[in-house]
Amino acid sequence: MFDTLKQAVFASIGLADLTREKVEGVVAEVARRAKLSEADAAEFQAELNERVEKARAELGAEIDRRIDQAFIQLGLLKANVKHEAESVGSTVQKLTDQSLDAVLSRAGVARQEDIDSLTQRIELLEKKLAEKTS
Repeated sequence: MFDTLKQAVFASIGLADLTREKVEGVVAEVARRAKLSEADAAEFQAELNERVEKARAELGAEIDRRIDQAFIQLGLLKANVKHEAESVGSTVQKLTDQSLDAVLSRAGVARQEDIDSLTQRIELLEKKLAEKTS
């Protein structure tokens, strides 16, 4: 019977709207009417608190989702967010490239541009050598 009563309480209350004081009041009233032991009342209060927090989180997520949808429909948010994200992404990419170049330089690893430059110089020297020997 208590489970049925719990489900009725959960179903009838807008959980996201409950404050801690209201939860305590609801638990006290249910405990009194259902003649619950202190342990059962405490367990019921813990479960109700957990469900209240979950309902608040779900309500907050739903509100955020709907606000995002409204902004998307109005075309307001995406352009600004996209621009900011691109700017931050570009900055992060530059910093990453600089850090990677510094690490490779310290490790003595040649970059592709270094290899290409050396290849061009070797080809030029081979060409000059070929001209002198012919």
